[in-house]
Amino acid sequence: MYVLSLAALIEEAAADVRNQTGNIRALNELLRPENLRRLREFARAYCFLAFHSRDVEVADYVRAGTLADDSGPDVLVLFTLDEPAPIAVPVGADSLRSWVDLDVGVHPSYRMVRALFDGRPMPPLPGLVVLDDLAEECEALYLPLGELDNERAVRQRLRRVLALIGHVSATAKPGKYLDDLGLELYRQGIEHVRTDRISAREWLLRAFDTTRANLGDIVTTIGLTGLAS
Repeated sequence: MYVLSLAALIEEAAADVRNQTGNIRALNELLRPENLRRLREFARAYCFLAFHSRDVEVADYVRAGTLADDSGPDVLVLFTLDEPAPIAVPVGADSLRSWVDLDVGVHPSYRMVRALFDGRPMPPLPGLVVLDDLAEECEALYLPLGELDNERAVRQRLRRVLALIGHVSATAKPGKYLDDLGLELYRQGIEHVRTDRISAREWLLRAFDTTRANLGDIVTTIGLTGLAS
């Protein structure tokens, strides 16, 4: 499985001419709402898979390489990688190991989820964050994954959830996506928590700062959008 920095993906999505991109610009310029909105042309739904390298069940699932197939063509799944990915880099059996000793309190994934629950009790990690939008102020749903005790269970849960996300994002009325998704998750007995409203742009800027401070990147699988593939 190959992944690419979200920053590189946004730059390419925002370019006037496809595949004619230059160096990654300053993040506060790159993550402007009009650039983030261009991602809507390539994905209907956005998620962030939050896990530490020591969350071995989820880490092993990502290393196994089925995430791109499990998420499908319409769901963009982000996660933190422990190396920069300005160009496509492979994720395999030896990946996601350099942060294994990084304290939970400073791990980028954990800090990103904590920011969604500022002033509220933080749910257990690892988990999946489902965002309403990337370009606007939005809410999110958080689905804990910590009760899953092996890679197979993680794969089964995420395949089920990501398929549901893809379906609901295609059928929900404007402004009702998270409401409809939350209802379907409740009907299927899948635990989830709704966050307060946040600025997705500010959240991403802070997330990139934290991740790059630890010599890593925020990445997504490539091939689902047709960009950089």
